Order: sequence, then C-alpha cells, then structure tokens
Amino acid sequence: MALLCYNKGCGQRFDLDKNSQGSCVYHPGVPIFHDALKGWSCCKKRTTDFSEFLSIKGCTKGCHSSEKPPEPFSQVETSDKLVAKLGRELIVQGPKSAEKMQRERPSSDELRQQLPIKVSRSLEQVLEKLNLASEDQPPKGGSSCQAEAVAEMRTGAPCQNPGCKVMYRGPESDKEACTFHPGIPVFHEGILHFG
Repeated sequence: MALLCYNKGCGQRFDLDKNSQGSCVYHPGVPIFHDALKGWSCCKKRTTDFSEFLSIKGCTKGCHSSEKPPEPFSQVETSDKLVAKLGRELIVQGPKSAEKMQRERPSSDELRQQLPIKVSRSLEQVLEKLNLASEDQPPKGGSSCQAEAVAEMRTGAPCQNPGCKVMYRGPESDKEACTFHPGIPVFHEGILHFG
C-alpha cells in the first residue's frame, strides 16, 4: 500500500518497504513569506510567484515520512498558558465609547445649573491694562466697525476693510453697516477662505 510523504516539499507516494535513505528530497525549514517574496528558511532561493514557490526543489535528502508534522501553535492555547503562568490577569480599561458616554449624560429635561465663573487674578490684571489702553486711544476715523485707525477718506473712495465694497460718500456713510472679513484671505489647495 502506498503512503503519502508528509515532508515539506515532497508530497510523493511511497512504499514503506522501498523507503531508503536519500529517496526523499524535502525542505527541513519553514516557509517564509516576507513582503512579496516567498521561500524556505533552509534555502536562499526566493520567488514572487506562489506556484514557483511550491515547485522549489527540496534541499535535503532523507527518508520519506508518513507522520504528519505537528500543528503550529494556536493563539488561544498560548494565551491560556500565559495567563496560567502569570497567576492573575491584568485588566486595563480604555476610553469610553461615544455611545456609552451618551447613555451616561443627564437627561435634557433636568434643571440646568449656572456654572460659577472664576477669573484668575492674572487675567484680571491683563483686562485692566487693555481697558486702560483702549480708554487712552479712542478709535479714529469715526467708523465704529473698523478695528484699525484709518487715514482721512476721500468721497468716492472704496471702504478699506477687506471684502466691503461700499463707496465712501461722506460723514453720512459712517453710520451705515460695514460687512467685511476680519481675517486675511487664505488660498489653500484651490480654495479661498478668510482666516
């Protein structure tokens, strides 16, 4: 009765009576798959094609073997043995999911409480300095919407604020609303916006 050889790279059928030293050519190493290359740990030959990898001739001669090779370690068995060796399990709790946080939030029907406002002493000092500086320098130009001081405007000149296209018609136009962009124009990847 012909038996199947389980040596890696052989796969031939053999008779137990005719099994002699040197009748089997096989790979004693393990298969290696690294990037796109495939090969055996016992040989230097590497290939990118899987069928070529399977047809790489064995590098070692020996007897045919009818015994199946042992199964590779499974992750479950390894982790169970590791827990048994350590004795106790360390559990680390990660951040909460958005769904769990939504469930823990108070109902929107509950009464809302006013949060206490605390201003640090250093912030109060800076705000006092800003108030003193703004009282010393009143805004120039007469328009309350302009952030910077503006030189005298001539009648018929366009507004100096970016994005505002209103023409200055004299002191009566100072009371009109000025719609402008306070930031600078930003051109990024073909898109224009104001920063």
